[in-house]
Amino acid sequence: MATVDEVRGYPIAEPTPDLYQILERLEALVERGSRVPFSSKIMVDEAEISALIEELRHAFPRELRQAKRVLQERQKIITEAQLEAQRILATAQERAQYLMSEQGIMNETRARCEEMLRQAKEQRQRAIDEANRYAREVIEKAEAAVLDAASHLQRVKRELMR
Repeated sequence: MATVDEVRGYPIAEPTPDLYQILERLEALVERGSRVPFSSKIMVDEAEISALIEELRHAFPRELRQAKRVLQERQKIITEAQLEAQRILATAQERAQYLMSEQGIMNETRARCEEMLRQAKEQRQRAIDEANRYAREVIEKAEAAVLDAASHLQRVKRELMR
C-alpha cells in the first residue's frame, strides 16, 4: 500500500528496490564499523562508503524522475477532473435553463387553457340563458294561443247553448 503525504494528500512514490538495497548495504557497513572507544562514533571503510554514496547519487536521479512522472500524472488527473467538473456543471446549467423555460411554457399554456375554459363556460351559460329565454317565449306564445283558443271555444259554446 502506498504511503500518503498527509500535508498534500497524494501518494508518495515508494523508492525502487535498488535504492532500498543500497540503503541496507550502507546500514550493514555502519553496523560492521569499528567503534571508537569512549565515544558514540564508528570507523568505516572509506572506499566502501564512497562507493555506496556514489551508487546513491546514481539511484536518486532515477527516483526523482519517477517522482516527477508521478507529479505530472497527478496534475494531469487533476486537470482532467476539473475539465470534467466544468463539463458536468455546464450540462447541469443547460438542463436547468431548459427546465425553467419548459416550466415557463407550461405555466403560460396553463394560463391560456384556464382563460379558454372560463370563456367556454361563459359562452355555455349565455347559450343556456338564451335557450331558456327562447323556451319561455315559445311557452308564453303557446299559452296565449291555448288561452285564446279556450276563450274562442267558450264563446262558441255559449252561442250554441243559446
